[in-house]
Amino acid sequence: MIDWEKALQEQVKKNLLECEKKLDNKEYRTKIEKWCRKFGFDFATIFAKAKGYQYFRAFFAKDPKKQNIYEKILTEHITSFPFVSNFQKLSSGGKNALYIDRGVLRKGSEYPHNKPAKSVDFSWTIKNDKGEVINLYAFHKYIEESGGAQDNQFKEIKHCIEVGRNGSQEVNRRVIFICDGAYFTDKKVKELKNLISNWNCVVLSSKDLEKYLRKVLKK
Repeated sequence: MIDWEKALQEQVKKNLLECEKKLDNKEYRTKIEKWCRKFGFDFATIFAKAKGYQYFRAFFAKDPKKQNIYEKILTEHITSFPFVSNFQKLSSGGKNALYIDRGVLRKGSEYPHNKPAKSVDFSWTIKNDKGEVINLYAFHKYIEESGGAQDNQFKEIKHCIEVGRNGSQEVNRRVIFICDGAYFTDKKVKELKNLISNWNCVVLSSKDLEKYLRKVLKK
């Protein structure tokens, strides 16, 4: 089971340490210069404060949430399963991104317009007890709390299910919608599950992923 908060805090500590070690580098100096220009502060004064005080320096450290931290954490989780092979983090856009449209896998290059709202995030394979290779495609959403922007993300995953749920039901394919974070209450998850019409599609949280995959292994 993933301890999201612990993993997030570990990355925060790494980012603070990097900021301390590399504060003199162009990347951080530029960031501080832009901030000073925006608010009309003296660069030398602010830079000295950032040099001397961690709580001040923390303002200029990288934000883990802007480093795809949840994606990285889930990647580590999935690849830790001994039965997972050929794991890939897929393109999030462009001609090589993968979409599921009415049960069919399509590349971004096949869409002149009107692509589904979200492309597939991950793919991997497992071999079941019969020796059959099962191809898995996963979407992931981590949403912390309620709000307008978060509701839009929820609508995005709903749209992916609605667009992808009908059509081909390939025996050796599974499509997984992984929903994590406080936003996904039992009510929200139930709403998504009610949209599923294919036996080879499932909505779950990352804590239930290994259990689900082990069931697939036994079939």
